[in-house]
Amino acid sequence: MNTVSDLTVAGRDNQGSTLLEIASLLSDGAPNEGFSLTELNTKASAELKRFGSDLQGQLGLIGVTVPPALQLRGDNVGALHVIGEHVLKSEIEVFLNANTRILKWYKEVEVMHEILRSTQLGEGQSLENQVFNLGLTSLGCVAFFSML
Repeated sequence: MNTVSDLTVAGRDNQGSTLLEIASLLSDGAPNEGFSLTELNTKASAELKRFGSDLQGQLGLIGVTVPPALQLRGDNVGALHVIGEHVLKSEIEVFLNANTRILKWYKEVEVMHEILRSTQLGEGQSLENQVFNLGLTSLGCVAFFSML
């Protein structure tokens, strides 16, 4: 039995729980069921917008306003880091890394964008040495990849 396709008992917390939705897209359900990159792209865009709005509100609780813009990047142990200079850089990092909901949601947004990015790469290219970044600007949230 494929546990990925058995989603009937899985719960949802409505706070960025999109990994179950991705799993359902990738499940081995009906023979005519397909993986839609358009659906994933739409979901990734919507989730990025929701995350950015929530993140900006959460950061407001500790006095962080945008502008100035923030650039966030996760590391290989699940922590978030502010890239570049910001007056409240250490306070932002402590706050974000203590918030498991934000960390989980960030990771879900990252995974969706990594899947999309991998479909954009040419033959022989890989995500190796590319890292996901999230920018929080006054116009909203942006996702992008940079080279290590």
